[in-house]
Amino acid sequence: MKNKKVWIIGGIVLLLIGILVVFYLINKEDKLEINENQFVLDSEYYNKGEYIQIDSDKVKELVDNKKTFLLFTYNNYCNFPVPCDSIFQEVMDKYKIDVLKIPFDKFKDTDFYETVKFAPSLMIIKEGKIIDYLKADEDGDMDKYQDVKAFRNWLNSYIVLKK
Repeated sequence: MKNKKVWIIGGIVLLLIGILVVFYLINKEDKLEINENQFVLDSEYYNKGEYIQIDSDKVKELVDNKKTFLLFTYNNYCNFPVPCDSIFQEVMDKYKIDVLKIPFDKFKDTDFYETVKFAPSLMIIKEGKIIDYLKADEDGDMDKYQDVKAFRNWLNSYIVLKK
């Protein structure tokens, strides 16, 4: 009788340990690194996880006011197997980050067009200046357009992603 109880208790303990290990591994993979080079977006962009349509005048206003935000410029068509806006949307939904978006033909009327010549692109703007952006014409950025984790890691290397 005692032997049977020991086996049952031992089995339960092993099961609990297994569950805890699985839980730890799942959470460990989802944790984000925070470093001293990261910055936060202006508070109004930690909101619902939506795209907010803007025009070139609004971009100029945000730059003049030295705002910190994400800007997505896009074409009317998409050459990627998976539309990049849906990749971006997964991260936006998870971290409740709003992204400003502007059609590329309107984007050409901004000063940012001197730097970003191709769309689609997502720019990280800090205090009115481009810190980095995804380059649609470079193979090195293709994974960030097509893989949620690669995009999230790139974004997280610059900005704080809040849960």
